[in-house]
Amino acid sequence: MDNTTVMVSSPSNTYSSTGWAIVETNDHLLTAAAADDDDDDDDDDVPPQAVYDGIPGVEVGAGPDWAQRQQRLRSEQQRLSAASSSSSSGAAPCQRSLHSAAVVNNAMYVFGGYEGQRRVNDFHKFDFMEKKWSPMIASPLSGPPPSPRDRHVSVAYRNAFYVFGGFDGSSRVSDFFCFDLAEMVWRQITPSSGTPPSPRHSHAAVVHKDSMYIFGGYDGSYRSDFHEFKFTNSSWVLVPAVGRPPRARYRATCVVFKDTMILFAGHDGTRHLADTHVFDFESRIWSTLVTEGPSPIPRDSHVSVVHSNSMYIFGGSTGSAMNDLHQLNLSHTPAKWSPVVRSGAPGHRFCHVAVVNRNSIYVFGGYNGSNRLNDFLCFDLSVEDLTCEVPPSTIISDLRSFVNNETFSDITLIVGDKPIYAHKIILMRCPYFSAMLLGEMMESTQSVITLHEVNFPIFMVLLEYLYTDTADIPVDSAMEILAAADQFCITRLKTKCENKMLETITIDNAAAIFHAADMHDAMVLKSKALKYIVAHFETVSKTVCFEEMARSNVELVFEILRSR
Repeated sequence: MDNTTVMVSSPSNTYSSTGWAIVETNDHLLTAAAADDDDDDDDDDVPPQAVYDGIPGVEVGAGPDWAQRQQRLRSEQQRLSAASSSSSSGAAPCQRSLHSAAVVNNAMYVFGGYEGQRRVNDFHKFDFMEKKWSPMIASPLSGPPPSPRDRHVSVAYRNAFYVFGGFDGSSRVSDFFCFDLAEMVWRQITPSSGTPPSPRHSHAAVVHKDSMYIFGGYDGSYRSDFHEFKFTNSSWVLVPAVGRPPRARYRATCVVFKDTMILFAGHDGTRHLADTHVFDFESRIWSTLVTEGPSPIPRDSHVSVVHSNSMYIFGGSTGSAMNDLHQLNLSHTPAKWSPVVRSGAPGHRFCHVAVVNRNSIYVFGGYNGSNRLNDFLCFDLSVEDLTCEVPPSTIISDLRSFVNNETFSDITLIVGDKPIYAHKIILMRCPYFSAMLLGEMMESTQSVITLHEVNFPIFMVLLEYLYTDTADIPVDSAMEILAAADQFCITRLKTKCENKMLETITIDNAAAIFHAADMHDAMVLKSKALKYIVAHFETVSKTVCFEEMARSNVELVFEILRSR
């Protein structure tokens, strides 16, 4: 019989079967440890200058008993390693917070954390196929494991589990360990080149391709530095902050989505955050993610995971523990936040861990503000997957394909001796053609119509606009397109041309734009060009375009002079 069962029997003793469920271990009761006087789980609400790194009343490295504390840590490490080796198979890890987890080959691995009285360095595995816990007992050939710690990070790469940094009870650390799951040995990693991140805790880490990336954290100051560790040659590289990088923070989360890393929330030493940032691994550029929908409230110490085309966040601290679940749909443009509401949501918590396996999110442990936890929760994401992704619209490209296309054409326009195949139903969008085809004009009965006073390339811009409601307006053709749009009464295209011309108005061409606006009844363009000329009259009046305008229409010169 499996040592672990998923209980979804009734609302009175389990969470909703439509989403959340409890993953229980038969031979290990779920327990909660009462909080001691250690404030390590919520030191994010303490001003930066008063952060104690989890040791009540004692700052890092302070006090005469620092060496004694180091000795106690070494003794505790030996005790915990021995306890881990004697753990019974199937026993879930004890209650804890500030631990780490990662998935390798259908198993979740959990390391370290704070269990209410002390930091631990025990190492556990949950097999998703066999549905049971087991302790990870290192081979006799193994090197020393990482010291007991919390607020570290763990990642999985190939068939190994990596641990970096954290807080060991006396100081922040920057040591880096690898547990080889094939050989069952711990190895401390010594880089071949580069400088590792400073000793820190509460940072975030992800793996992309053959590199691990570490962002931010707390090393005595709140950090925004970004480091890459290349597994292929064991080297560290500081990644330059290009684009719009996030501000310094700790207890943020990072996840990988395709070729990007998405960072969410955290605490900057002054306040909780709710911003979302994207790092593109190919361009190496940061950007702020534009989102819509009701975004989660600012928080830290939450968890984030990616499944399919969405990022999910659960829980965290706003000063109080949270138990809300939110989805960020990354296939939507812009990315869209939405709350995921299910009855029987699990208890509030922060400083927990979460992983994804197949179609479920698994959450283990954490701190609810009073007790540390070792409950094991599962959220079935297949319940959420009740919609089909709608492909992007192709109507614009489809209609563009019919521009000057003889297929189904029912009218031919001759422009500059060249035939243009068109469709009456599209031409009816234009008041000029609508009047021509619906009225009693001779052209209403003709299938071939010759157009005068417009050249071929300019008319093709107009025609594409009628088919697609979009048009590429080159700067050097904007005035001609405006004249044609005025001739054919296409008001919106005419206005787009006015905007394009205003974007490029200069001392040299201001008079020409003013003149063209007057000729084609573009009153907004004329008014704005007039203001520009009046503001720069001394220089505009000396240009060739001004002289040509004066020779063509001297009334415009008087209009300018009256406006000064």
